Parts: sequence; C-alpha cells; structure tokens
Amino acid sequence: MSDTVPLYEVYQFNQIILNRRSVYPRQYEKGRAVPDEVIWQILENANRAPNHKQTEPWRFKVFSGEGRRYFAELQAGIYQEYAGQDYNEGRYQKLLEYPMLASHVISIGMRRNEQGVLPENEEIAAVACAVENMFLSVTAYGLGSYWTTAGITYFEQSKAYFDLGEKDKLMGFFFIGYVAIPYKQLSKRSPIQTKVDWIDEYRNTALTANLISVKTNPPKGNDTLKAHDHESQARWVVILTIVTMLVEIVIGYYSNSMALTAEGWHMSTHVFAIGLTWAAYFFTRKYGQSQKISFQSDRLLSLSGFTSAIVLQIIAIIMAIESIGRLIHPLPIKFGEAIIVAVIGLMVNTVSALLLKHDHDHQDDNIRAAYLHVLADGLTSLTAIIALTIGLFFRLYWLDALSGIIGSIVITSWAIQLIKGSGGKLIDLKKTNK
Repeated sequence: MSDTVPLYEVYQFNQIILNRRSVYPRQYEKGRAVPDEVIWQILENANRAPNHKQTEPWRFKVFSGEGRRYFAELQAGIYQEYAGQDYNEGRYQKLLEYPMLASHVISIGMRRNEQGVLPENEEIAAVACAVENMFLSVTAYGLGSYWTTAGITYFEQSKAYFDLGEKDKLMGFFFIGYVAIPYKQLSKRSPIQTKVDWIDEYRNTALTANLISVKTNPPKGNDTLKAHDHESQARWVVILTIVTMLVEIVIGYYSNSMALTAEGWHMSTHVFAIGLTWAAYFFTRKYGQSQKISFQSDRLLSLSGFTSAIVLQIIAIIMAIESIGRLIHPLPIKFGEAIIVAVIGLMVNTVSALLLKHDHDHQDDNIRAAYLHVLADGLTSLTAIIALTIGLFFRLYWLDALSGIIGSIVITSWAIQLIKGSGGKLIDLKKTNK
C-alpha cells in the first residue's frame, strides 16, 4: 500500500478522466441553456492550463443565445464564399444547424507571442491543454462537449473574424450542452502497458549503443510511415499475384496448356515469398509495441528478407535444372500460348514493380526481397518473350531453355547479395578496415 496521502478525492478525479468524451450536438437537450456562470468557470479552468514562459496563447469567443445564430450564419457565409470547388450544400446546412443545437459555442484560437520566444508547436500544445481542462470541467458538471476542427477552421480567411493574425491559428470550435441521449460509460482504449517502456535499471551499454546508432544512422521522421507504406504495397502485390496465379492455373487446366499451368504454379512460390514480406510488416506493426511479445523489428524484417532470399535461390535452382533438362531433351512448345502467358506475367510484374519501386529501400531487406522477387519473375517473362518470339519464327526450341538458364544465373546473383546483406544483419556482422 502506498503511504501517499491524496489532497483531493482521487476516485472522483479518476472517474472524471475516465468518463471524459465527445458528445455531439445532436445528443444535447434542445432549448436548455447552461448557466453563464458555469461557462465562466469552465473558461477559468481553461485559463489555468500549463504554458511555457507564461505566454497564455489561448483566445476564446463565446456564442450563446442569439449569438449562436450570428455564429452559424457567419461560418456558413465564410464557407460558402471560400470553399470553392469543395463546396457541399449538405455541409453548408450543417454549419447553419449545429450551433443552434448547443447551449454555447466557443471558438478556440492560438495567438502567438509577439516576440516569438516559443516555437509554434509549444503554443499549440498549450491551447490543447486549455481545451482539455475545458473537457474535464464539462464532464465534472455532468454536461456534454465536442471539439471540432471541421467547417471553416482551416480557412485562412476565417482568422480575421476571430481577431487572429497571420501567425495565429484558429483551432476549431467547442460545443457545450446538456446531455439528452445517454452514451457509453467507457470509451475503447488499448492497454497503457502497450504504450509504456518502464526502465528501472541503469542501461549504460544500451544507451551508448543507441547513441552510436543514432550518430551513424540518423533517424528519419517518416520511418513509421514508410513501414506502413511497405505493408500496403506488399499486400496489393500479393493480391495481384494471387489473382493472376489462379487465373493462369484455372485457364491452364481448362485448355490443357502445361505452359499456363506451370507458370501459375511458379507464381505460387512468389505468392509465398511476397506474402512473407507482407506478414513481417503486419506483425511488426501490430505487435511491435506489445509487452507480451518481445522482438526487434529490424531483425524480424531481415529474417523475412533472408527467408525470402532462400526461396528465391531455390526457384533459381529449379529453373536451372528444368532448363538444362529441356536443353538436353527438347520438347515441342506451344509458342502462341506460351507467349501469351509470358506477356501476362510481364504485365503483372511491371505493375507490381511500380507499386514497390516508390518504397524500395535498400536498407530494408524485407521490401528489397519482395522487389527482387518481382524483378526475377519479370526477367523470366521478358527473356521468355524474346526467346519464344525468335523460336516461333525459326523453330528453335532450345532458345527457351537457354533463356531459363540465363535467368536462373541472374536470379542467383540477386539472391546471394540479399542473403549476404540480410544474413549479416541477423548475426551483427561488422566490416573492419585493415
């Protein structure tokens, strides 16, 4: 048990925070006004928000009674005049309607310090703290409130109507009213343990390693966004490859074309490899911050890239063995069907390569593996088209087998590079200068 003696009623305070939530204007009691003295107390609490260097950047305008109608017509008029091609009649009507559903509407502004002693983000954070004080106060009074940044919030022309200058910001509008429609007592939140790293020991080695890592590889602000992009692009490539694979297998069996059927099953190996790439990003995003599952994201991605590279090498070996067999014992080729299959494969891999190219990061072995799989399949299709076209006119069956051997050699080169790169990261291989 803690020996800390609370100054205030902690249970009630915790309940206020627990039950703080957005209550929309349509959930308010129509025609019932909150006493002005309550609104003043809510604003007084907002005025006690923490702020660096006491700049007090928050600015409010309160609209009540017929002032709500003035505000409604004002924001609707600004929207109508400046929305341009984005104008929507439904939104215009809501701007007229919503203020009249609330007891009070408060505009939220951020006024920069004239001397510019603080960065803009600190002033914005201070105003956000003031609004949070308002939220908690409203909840304590048993009222409902809603902070919206829709409508005219981001119209530069709006600032002048709320006494804000060029460097200031309009940060939205705060609606307050009595709650008529009950709401759920608890809003959904993932466990706080998934968002906290609790350190209760001295980590000299880890800290030093981290500092060295930061100096050597400066963090990029959009790394998380890149990872999400990689996951999205890999998912679309998997879907595209699966659809193509199924079409080729089904049509292959239907038309008794071994060329189509073989190409379809060949693409299944790429479905597995690129699917592994996607799964690695999905797993990293979902469980990267989990307290129950502990792993290093970069190691997982390198492991996925390493495994995918092994699959790529296996594909190259199978291609080489099959091509050598065909070179020794040539078989009749249905050139027309085979060319169609190769063209379809090239088109699919071109689209897939374009999807992955924008996010192709040589530091990420996982996405690099997916990219190389697509390039490998595209190379196979391209060499096949060239060999089959020449073979169609000159009946040179061995050209198809030769193109397979050349393709397997190139793919092997790519796979070995990827195996070395991802494998080196897995075992922390470090280069030394002698």
